[in-house]
Order: sequence, then C-alpha cells, then structure tokens
Amino acid sequence: MEGALYILFCVLLINSCAATTGREKPKPHVHADLTKLSEKDHDMKDEYNELSPEEAAKRLRVLIVKKVDSDKDGFVTEEELTKWVREVSRKNVLEGNNDYADEMDTNQDGKVTWDEYMKASYGPEELDEEAVRVKNRTFIRFEMADKDKDGTLSKEEFSVHFMQPELSTEGIQDIHVLLTIEVMDHNKDGTISLEEFLGDYRLPADRGHVKKQTERFHQHDTNHDDKIDKDEAKLWILSSSHLRDQEEAQYLLSTADDNKDGKLSEEEIVKNHETFVELFDDSEGTDYGHALPKHEEL
Repeated sequence: MEGALYILFCVLLINSCAATTGREKPKPHVHADLTKLSEKDHDMKDEYNELSPEEAAKRLRVLIVKKVDSDKDGFVTEEELTKWVREVSRKNVLEGNNDYADEMDTNQDGKVTWDEYMKASYGPEELDEEAVRVKNRTFIRFEMADKDKDGTLSKEEFSVHFMQPELSTEGIQDIHVLLTIEVMDHNKDGTISLEEFLGDYRLPADRGHVKKQTERFHQHDTNHDDKIDKDEAKLWILSSSHLRDQEEAQYLLSTADDNKDGKLSEEEIVKNHETFVELFDDSEGTDYGHALPKHEEL
C-alpha cells in the first residue's frame, strides 16, 4: 500500500531519528501512522466486545441511521461509507494531535513553542547531519503553521497546520509538498524518479510490492515523463488520505455486502458487525468502535 511511503516521509518530516538520540521518540500523530491502539482504544474495544449481540446491534443501527446513511434510504453506499470513515478518521487523528500538543506543552500555557517541541522530540543529545536536516525542514513547517506569527503554536495550529499540513491552507500544503519531494529526491533534480519512489523496496522478497508501487508511480506520473514533479506530487500527497479512506470503505462494503448489490442494508451491517471492529489493529487511523454511540446516546 502507498501508505508505507507516506509514513516514511511523514516520519522524516515530523520526527527526529531514534538512532540519532538513542531514546524513544514521540509518535507523529499523522493519519497514516495511527496503527496501534492506545489504552483508551483498548478499553473501547473491550467495552464493545463485552456488549451482548442485541446491544451491539442496537448501537450499530443507531450509528447507521444517524451518521452513515445520510440520505436515509435504508442503505449505505460506498460514497456514504467513505465519508463516514473519513470523518471518524479525521476526528481521531486530530484528537490524537491535541493530546500530543498537551504532552509538548510543558508549561501548560495552551501553546507549543519550538523549544518545547525540540526538547520533546530530540532531547539534549547532539544532532548528526541528517537529524539537523530533518530539524531544519521541520522548523520551516513550524513557522508556516504559526498563523498568527506569535512564535508559538496554538492547539489548532499544532494539530492541523503543523501535524496535518495536507488539511491546511494552500501555502502550507505547498511547503509540505516541497519538503516531501526534498526527502525523497536523492539526486536533487526537483522531481521523484521511480527508483526514488520505490525507496528500499527492491529486494526479491518485495517483488509483488515493487510491481504494485511501480503501477502507482505511473498513475501519479500523469504526463508520462517518468518523473513525479511538484504538481503531480501535490495531487498524490493531498489525495492519499482520501484514497485510504476509500480503500477501507471498499473493504467494509465488499466484506459485508452479502447479496452483492453494491450497498449495505442495516441487516447486512448488523449481521457482519465484527467486520466493522476487526480493523482496530489494521486500520490506518480509524477506530470504528470509538464511533459507536454510547449508551446515553441511544
């Protein structure tokens, strides 16, 4: 999946190298990296698993009626499912980013300074050459995210403009794209070649992955010049999260659509309710169980 490449450059742009400091680094709360459950998520999953089949079915029906089935026709389409996955995913990612901001905000003034970010991300150790390059790129993004130019990042500036630049304004998106190209562009010609796009996935064991990624490369290379330029990279990067949401929706649809009519009835969703929570450990940022209505919302 293309998410592997996305995770790579997000980690390079947002995090320092663990090998540089010898200490565990805070996880970047980006859409593609929220693949492990927090303690709260485990509690949510345990709570869901302990529900009786009747209670689980009741909560799913409420969710479908209130949230997913937007046109209220009694069926859930791929478009409706994709929209719901995207909303849940974005909400969870931004909540994670807010928690991350709270961890960074050591003086608890509601803002994150560059010094606070540096101390939490790098520690006191001396940085090597690569870590310095990562830090410099990150500082550019930090300054761009500082919308009010007060030298600090509010929760919104940190959670959206800094941590999720693909959701931000045009200027920050452009910087995000340029920095991404810089990370992957080893020969410094301003574009991404197929070799650079593939990265380390060139071993015999990765043959299937290489084939799939090569196909994706040529899809992104819309002018067919064997390079991904700035405009092509922008389209690729800014649409990648939506594509992942669509892929997850397609998986849910194909798995639960028993009569293969291309849409899900309430009965099909309830019958296949486990499909909607089995992605806890596999989903790239979407905690479906967290989206289920609480008892008081029924």
